[in-house]
Amino acid sequence: MRKQKQSVSVKIKVGLSGSSGRMGGAVKELIGKRNSGFVLVEQAPPLKAFDGWNKQRVEGVIDFSSPELFKMALRWSLENKKPFVSGTTALGVSHKKLLALASHKIPVFYEENMSWGIWQIKRWINNVSEQPCDILLEDIHHKNKKDKPSGTALKLQKHFPSFARKKLKIKSIRKGREFGTHRIYFKSSEEVVLVEHRALSRLLFAEGALRALKWLVKKPPGLYSFEDLYMK
Repeated sequence: MRKQKQSVSVKIKVGLSGSSGRMGGAVKELIGKRNSGFVLVEQAPPLKAFDGWNKQRVEGVIDFSSPELFKMALRWSLENKKPFVSGTTALGVSHKKLLALASHKIPVFYEENMSWGIWQIKRWINNVSEQPCDILLEDIHHKNKKDKPSGTALKLQKHFPSFARKKLKIKSIRKGREFGTHRIYFKSSEEVVLVEHRALSRLLFAEGALRALKWLVKKPPGLYSFEDLYMK
């Protein structure tokens, strides 16, 4: 009898920007798991690492870094025509413009928060009806997080209808080792409605980034987000 050939799974080859950070470590942990569907072939820092990245090997770039390293990773992706996924926060208007410009030539995926749960909350608050109540958004992260409010809190704020944004107050708390908790309170004299999302591990965001890259490598140039991935 002829022996059946075992099928060999093809893994997506990843270049990781921000590999020495907390999120970089989470991405490497997931990639290193058996049957992850990915293999890490290049990483940075150091900053000069991009000069030695093999463009023939890298199939897509994941970036969880700093605004400075973000620009270098995006530039490399653009020059070498590679899909680019980023969850780097604290980006300014100029960085967002770079993403938009790059998306004309390569597929770009950007989200401040790579969580499916946060995406669900965005969908819900986008359709909230007008009620006589106060709205408070608590934005809780670990004590070393630099941006305040977080990118997630600001993105949630944008998803509220205009009448609600006028009422909304953001309270940012930095303490301990919080991975990320966001609570939205709708308070009136008669009731309190609470919507909460709590991240229990950084692996949550790493998983979202890998899912995004797997989807993105098949897409044409454009600027994408979870709205595109989950509403496909």
